[in-house]
Amino acid sequence: MTTAGRLAATFAALRERNERAFVPYFTAGDPSLAVTGKLVQEAARRGADIVELGVPFSDPLADGPVIQRATQRALAAGVTLPRVLELTRELRAETPVPLVLLTYYNPLLAFGLKAFCLTAVECGVDGVIVADLPPEESEPLRALAEPVGLDLIHLVAPTSTPDRMRTIARVSRGFLYMVSLTGVTGARAELSVEL
Repeated sequence: MTTAGRLAATFAALRERNERAFVPYFTAGDPSLAVTGKLVQEAARRGADIVELGVPFSDPLADGPVIQRATQRALAAGVTLPRVLELTRELRAETPVPLVLLTYYNPLLAFGLKAFCLTAVECGVDGVIVADLPPEESEPLRALAEPVGLDLIHLVAPTSTPDRMRTIARVSRGFLYMVSLTGVTGARAELSVEL
């Protein structure tokens, strides 16, 4: 199946079964890339519909203390975007589960937007979430990602207005990432009962 088809096929199958997606997140490289690979494979075996891999970044502004510490450990171990892409290449040979990268814009700029899109698809990445890239500024990346079948997934916040949600929905591919709470990730002991 092509990269462009895995996310769509996954959501079509979930709709057919009237189920929601189980999408676990792993910080790539914490505690090591080898362990991350094993965790992803085990998650896929245990029913993960999609796997989200966080690309370590030096300034993870949207992440809470747990993910920040995981990111720092991965960076200290030398994990970089190219190494995460190589991990996805290895994982793609082992599992058909869609793989989505969560990253920030700076690593993509440093890698080169076109090179990133081409390499990501070649390595079997299905989609990318860029935490600090608002849809209004995403055209350069979107123009390179869409033609090669890489889904650019945008975030919808609890504070997003209906008009903003429509704007985000128009430019997103793959799925919309609904941020369930305001603030940074991983910083709560309880979730709202409204979720």
